Amino acid sequence: MTRTALRTQASIVLALAIMLTFFVRPASAETFSFLGPSGGAGGSYFSDNQTGGLRVVEVRVRSGAYIDAVQFIYENKAGQRITGKMHGGNGGNLTVFTLEQGEHITRVTGKHGTFVDSFQIVTSKGRSKGWGGTGGAAHYTYSAPPGSAIHGLFGRCGVFLDAVGVILRTP
Repeated sequence: MTRTALRTQASIVLALAIMLTFFVRPASAETFSFLGPSGGAGGSYFSDNQTGGLRVVEVRVRSGAYIDAVQFIYENKAGQRITGKMHGGNGGNLTVFTLEQGEHITRVTGKHGTFVDSFQIVTSKGRSKGWGGTGGAAHYTYSAPPGSAIHGLFGRCGVFLDAVGVILRTP
């Protein structure tokens, strides 16, 4: 091979390396971890999706004296909404808590016995919303460490939310 041909090949390799540096995004470094669950042993196991690049934008809860069901709604970076699965039954009254832009869930707390009796979220902006009744012999609290957020839930459910834990997302 001639010197000119080698220089041309080297220039092409260098140009490709530069293009890859600017145009190829690195893989997401988000990690997910689980805390909990707290509650009873009834119902079936559930777990929200651990998909990177999503943020929680809405929390939907059906409740009365107990937490009947809970659901997270997500948004991807393109602004598309992704509806998570409703965990639990169809009883109680449905209420919705909407997170503001840049806001995330930092703490989940409540009380439980055989079922999850109450469920409260606290956000990075200090806002909070609670659902459910006043029963439950045991308290539970799950807090996201600094730099992390509560991304989803896992636990057990049937007609009610039997047990709940949180899925943390760390960027």
